[in-house]
Amino acid sequence: MGSRILVFNSPSDMEAWGTRFARTLRAGDVVALIGELGSGKTTLVKSIAGAWGYKRGATSPTFALANEYETPRGMIYHIDMYRLLDKELTAFPLEDYWGSGSACRPAGLCLIEWADRVRNRLPTGTIEIHLKIKDETTRTLSVKKILSH
Repeated sequence: MGSRILVFNSPSDMEAWGTRFARTLRAGDVVALIGELGSGKTTLVKSIAGAWGYKRGATSPTFALANEYETPRGMIYHIDMYRLLDKELTAFPLEDYWGSGSACRPAGLCLIEWADRVRNRLPTGTIEIHLKIKDETTRTLSVKKILSH
């Protein structure tokens, strides 16, 4: 997956793309969402979760750090690294959320907001999405796959 830049003129445009993008994702995928406050990270997560059949509306886990959504297609782990201090970032059990699962979590789709704060811990094959605010209603998005660190 090479890098490309998309332009969205409204949140509904981004949601529509997120719904289409969700069809390409599977349990075990890690998606790193990178962008400033208000750039659309949570909007994108909501559309992905909805496309996977989650009906209750995904919410930002800024204070909870991680939300788990059970969907017909599998678990979605929605993680937010925004509020953690550097030493807390190091201690957060991020790796427990991806791969083949762990003793306490089944394999699932991992969506990480503020993933730039933990980039060195992301697995090879992570799909990195960069979101930018162009103006009040317009956002740009670029997608690339991390091949190695």
